[in-house]
Amino acid sequence: MSEDPDDGGRAPPADARRDEIGRRLEVADGLLCCLDFDGTLAEISEDPEGVEPLPACEAAVADLSEQSGTRVAVISGRALADVRGRVGVEGIWYAGNHGLEIHRDGETVVHPDAEERRSAVQSVCSAVSDRLADEPGCWVEEKGVTATVHYREAPAGAGERVEAAVRSAVRSVGDGLELTDAKEAVEIRPAVDRGKDDAVEEFRERVADGYLPMYVGDDTTDESAFEAVADDGVGVHVGDGRDTAATHRLSDPPAVAEFLEWLAESP
Repeated sequence: MSEDPDDGGRAPPADARRDEIGRRLEVADGLLCCLDFDGTLAEISEDPEGVEPLPACEAAVADLSEQSGTRVAVISGRALADVRGRVGVEGIWYAGNHGLEIHRDGETVVHPDAEERRSAVQSVCSAVSDRLADEPGCWVEEKGVTATVHYREAPAGAGERVEAAVRSAVRSVGDGLELTDAKEAVEIRPAVDRGKDDAVEEFRERVADGYLPMYVGDDTTDESAFEAVADDGVGVHVGDGRDTAATHRLSDPPAVAEFLEWLAESP
């Protein structure tokens, strides 16, 4: 992490470093701007099904995507169809399920190993739903080739019981699946070595070498993407900027909207 020694070791605010970022944009051949969805373009909600992007974020993404020499991609843990439907901006690239599903230039590709394990994920979802039937505030979000078990609304201490139930269900279907931690949730994924960093790298291969890569996100699952742009790009953590590989920070989704509009207006 690039730390600000005068600010408790946190990544410096992106707004305070606009001149620096602007200079890098001036010498770059273009911008590849990759964005998380929940907690970045949209506020975190106790009801993930009701989440929509902030209107200002949606407008900023649309404006930025229309700029010459700019490519915008949204990379989410949500299913591809879900995040595409919520963002609703045409002509940009999307990655769903942490990069296991990619949509670009009118074509959708699903990682073959993930597709092969789709039925195993469905079996685990069914088993977890049964085991957590008496746990208030817990629910299973089925996302096709992955799933997320949420306990944000559950009573304190429920997390350990949820994680134990999920581990037990995964063991019952054998090999081929893995678990990762998220914000008050557990992700069920095929055991495929692929994450948001791979989606970033795949999109980077589609633009010129001189494009400045940028990633904006808020979650632990975004850290691999921050690392993917750390050497030659800009990583922006949405939140307090602590314990992150990001080089800059923004406070919340409204700040993201303002930052994206600034990018769209930059020469």
